[in-house]
Order: sequence, then structure tokens, then C-alpha cells
Amino acid sequence: MTAMTATIKTADSLLRQTVAQHPAAGHALFAVLNQARPTVDQAGSFLRNYDAHASHLRRLLLKAATIMPEKAVGFILENVRNEYGNGNVDGRHQLQLQDLAWQIGLSRAAYNGFAVQPGIRRFIKDVTPYYYPLGKFAAANKVKETRTFTGTGTETEIGGKTSRPIRSRAAVAAGAITATELMAVEEFKSMQKAFCSFGLEHHIWFDHVTIECEHLEDSVNLALFFLDENPAFADDVLFGLKGVLDANMHLYDGLLACIDNSLDG
Repeated sequence: MTAMTATIKTADSLLRQTVAQHPAAGHALFAVLNQARPTVDQAGSFLRNYDAHASHLRRLLLKAATIMPEKAVGFILENVRNEYGNGNVDGRHQLQLQDLAWQIGLSRAAYNGFAVQPGIRRFIKDVTPYYYPLGKFAAANKVKETRTFTGTGTETEIGGKTSRPIRSRAAVAAGAITATELMAVEEFKSMQKAFCSFGLEHHIWFDHVTIECEHLEDSVNLALFFLDENPAFADDVLFGLKGVLDANMHLYDGLLACIDNSLDG
């Protein structure tokens, strides 16, 4: 094994371990989905809220591509092209997700009528500056916060940074994208189990279990590109990675509230 190969393996392991050790990876949402038999309304609310978050992330991917150096753009474009149907507008992923709602018997009006949970709105607000960061983070973007998250049941400290200069906006975005893709694999596996009760575990939407594994390698390689380009970018990559994981705590609280009506925001 060459020194370069060993360095890349170490960096790859660091990224994955950082995600695995974050409270988001152990959020109660995953255990609930793995055992859930949701009602039509619960499943519809979940899909509507997942749609809201995923639609925002697709647009953020496009913005993130605009700040990447030329050599790094390709890592994102394959992901974006796949999300939008690989040139077939009728094959875009949003339509696949919404078809799940139609398959369980929901109308368009009923689907659109589900409220977007406060946790999802907070996620959308918090995640945006990591995908498309400014020159530095204002204190309002990253204030230390200790609160009891629904999915952990314990006080969890997130954030901790105030105004912070960054070396590379693109490296922060690379870390953010990597965090999303690492967690997405687990999200889709758990979602698939929840929809078994509707007999829809083989719906085309759940091809994402495979697709996200492919996206994941591109995203990890994107982060590794910056770590290889300049080891000083490591702090920026990890800053973006951890920032999105913190935001995901709100995302998962919002999605859990869709399944557990007692938590409805």
C-alpha cells in the first residue's frame, strides 16, 4: 500500500466514523421506521415532508456545483443528472416519491394538504449555508445550542462555532454533500421497511437503496478530492459534514413527528 493510498483510506474512515458517531446516526426515527406500520395519513405526511427536504437539497446541489473548481464539478453532476431523470423529465426522482403517495391512495389535494413540520423548516434554514457557504459564517448561522431532541431523549449539544473564516467554500460544500449521502443510505433502508405494510417495498422509489450507494461513492470521493488537494481543507470539509449532521437532527425530528402524532408540530 502506498503512502497516498493509506492517507486516502484514513481520510475516508474519518469521514464515515464522524457520521457514525454523531447523534443523527442514532436518531429514534430509524428504529421507529424499521418497525412502523403507518396509517395512510402518517405515510402521506412523511412523504410530503421528505419531498420538501429533498426538493430543497436538489436545488442546493445545483448551487454547490457553481462554486466547485473545474476538476471537482463532475462528482456532483452525475448525482444531479440522476435526480432529474437522466434526461427524461418524467423519470425525475420527485415523481417517484410522489407516486408512492398515489399508490397508498392519496389524492394530489390530500398530499399537498399535509403541513410541513417545523423540524423540516428548521432543517431547510440550517442546511443551506453549508451547501452554499458565504465567505465566513455569521454567528447567527452557528450558535452553540443545547436542547433535547425528540429522537435522542437526552440533551444534545450541537454547533459551538460562532463567526468562522473558511479557507474553501467548496470544501465546506463537499463535506455537506458527503454527510447527506452517507445518511441517505440509512434513510432509504428504513423507509423501505416502513412501506412493507403497504406491499410497496419494491416500488421504484426504493431503487434509491442502490442508487444512494452509488451517489455515496461520488460524494465521498468529492470530499477526498479536497483533502488530497490541500490537507488544510480538512477543517472545512469536517465543518460542512458536521453542520449538515446537526441540521439532520431537526430533519429527523420533523419526520418522526409525521409518524408519531403525539409529536405533531
